[in-house]
Amino acid sequence: MAQSTSIEWTEATWNPVRGCTRVSPGCGGPGPHGGCYAEGIAARFSGPGMAYEGLAEMRAGKPRWTGKLSFGHDLDAPLRWRRPQRIFVNSMSDLFHEGLAVHEIATVYAVCVAAHHLRGHTFQILTKRSDRMREVLASEEFWDQVNAEAGMHVMERTDALDRRSDDARATLEDYGPDAPPPGIWLGVSAEDQRRADERVPDLLATPAAVRFVSAEPLLGPIDFFTIADRLGSQIDALRPGVAWLHGHEDGNWHGVAGSHPALDWIIVGGDSGPNARPMHPAWARSIRDQCAAAGVAYHFKQHGAWAAIDQSAGADEAGWQGRGDWMILSADGDLDIPDDRWPDEAAGEVAVVRVGKKAAGRLLDGVTHDGFPTPTAPDRKDLSGQNVSLSTSNRRSGNATATKGELLSSEGDSIPSLSEPVERSQLRIEPKPEDDQ
Repeated sequence: MAQSTSIEWTEATWNPVRGCTRVSPGCGGPGPHGGCYAEGIAARFSGPGMAYEGLAEMRAGKPRWTGKLSFGHDLDAPLRWRRPQRIFVNSMSDLFHEGLAVHEIATVYAVCVAAHHLRGHTFQILTKRSDRMREVLASEEFWDQVNAEAGMHVMERTDALDRRSDDARATLEDYGPDAPPPGIWLGVSAEDQRRADERVPDLLATPAAVRFVSAEPLLGPIDFFTIADRLGSQIDALRPGVAWLHGHEDGNWHGVAGSHPALDWIIVGGDSGPNARPMHPAWARSIRDQCAAAGVAYHFKQHGAWAAIDQSAGADEAGWQGRGDWMILSADGDLDIPDDRWPDEAAGEVAVVRVGKKAAGRLLDGVTHDGFPTPTAPDRKDLSGQNVSLSTSNRRSGNATATKGELLSSEGDSIPSLSEPVERSQLRIEPKPEDDQ
């Protein structure tokens, strides 16, 4: 039987790997702020003979990973689960953790491939280590092992009389860097703009049946229309097409049309737990609106331990009755403990009240958002694109600006130009009408 879960965007969890380490503020910190739910669970069950013995511990009253990992738990479980379901892989770890050997990751992947083929499961893999994900999944040797082990799983679980070359159930495709398997959704966590800029380009460069982002805990605003990668380019991550590359010789920005795919799904949620940090509803609202404009599935998971007044009945009640902790949160994420003032709504401030995850609920502006992606045939990797150029532009990362310019594809077709200077959060690259989806 699958391990049930209360996580709203999946149906079961599977943890062949246990243990992890913190890598960014979404995991907790700096200081006492935040904290990984998995770290807390692991520390609670880290005593002698328990499931997470040696993998986590309590330090000064706070749960902390020890840095050790344990591999090989219930490896064949999804192959035994008969009812097709969405399965979150490694909810208590990170499949692309640097402490795992490539052959161990391949073994997990092989089970996913075979279990999707035999049982119809969908596997959701989420990582903060996007650079290693991209590197591992680009390896031919990795896929040689995945294909071999997945084939063995399928053969072992297919009746001998059905093992014919024309029997679809007993026959697997060969997958590889340019031919990703169906049934495996790849995602990255991104708690703020910096982490989105670091991880989303790696995800878009890695072929997958579905690509998604978990913006949880959301600790700041994210503009997915202008993701800035490590190479100095900026991309619209919600719509396939244009990437902006900075020309260091001429100082202009140049576009590459058709150079990247798009995200399929974004999950948003606030921080929870005893040291949770509040989320501004404007951050969640902005991502909702970006997804709506681009036709990308949007899932609002929760406000978290804190909720803004007017966003939650629990927060409204606590605020009017003077119960619980409350603070003023700015649109930039700055916190103020009020003594004699109310939030300056014109400046984007809101009052947030700590009421707990359940009372805070998961309504955003009074609406439940339960979007899920519609998987299509996995794409084949094609990052070559067509060169186009942008004239008289002045774009930069951060608060990017752009002056008048026109994009021309190699065929001479006009791509909508950028007019007056705009801030990064306003910058949009509209697809041509024939590319609308």
